[in-house]
Amino acid sequence: MRLKKIVLSITVLTLYAFSNNTYEIIEQDLISEIENKAPEIERKMEEQKKIIVEKIENITGEIVSKAKINRIKYIDPSYTLDKDIPKYNRFGKQEGVLYKKGYTFNPIDYMNIMPPDFIVFNPCDNNESKYVKKLIEDYEQNLKDYMLVNSGCKNKDLKQTDFNSKVYFLTTEMKDKFQVEHTVSIIYIDKEKKRIAIEEVLVDDD
Repeated sequence: MRLKKIVLSITVLTLYAFSNNTYEIIEQDLISEIENKAPEIERKMEEQKKIIVEKIENITGEIVSKAKINRIKYIDPSYTLDKDIPKYNRFGKQEGVLYKKGYTFNPIDYMNIMPPDFIVFNPCDNNESKYVKKLIEDYEQNLKDYMLVNSGCKNKDLKQTDFNSKVYFLTTEMKDKFQVEHTVSIIYIDKEKKRIAIEEVLVDDD
């Protein structure tokens, strides 16, 4: 009943916005047209709902290929200012420049607490799944923070794994920013090198 009322309301707005019909005092004509259109609108809404659910169920995150070799690559996160950063006093009044345009800094220098490592893998791949489970044990033993990132496993299949809702999806932004090319990839901060490290791990097939 509530859905029909919603459909009815949507139909009223649609007809009001797009209909060329003129309704004077004869409200019954409008009501009849709304009632006639309601089943069609309701059917289309149900179809759209199914399409959306199907898309959600088939989300995989960005897909990358499996690593062929073990290797580590590094990203320099240093950033160069494209404009001056003003300096303000305690009263909020600007007093000169804090950092000049062209100043380059590395955000790792200012990190007191390291962010969690990202572990990018395919939870639907049995061998990668086993490897990551063992890796998680090591992390938890050493009290290290981590985040699991899915690449390639459909959401509906992910729900059947041991990881389920504990996994995030690899986005295009994350893939590009961290230059993720393969699974398994472990992304972490190398404090000594002042770099972001991407360790690619070749997981042998059984």
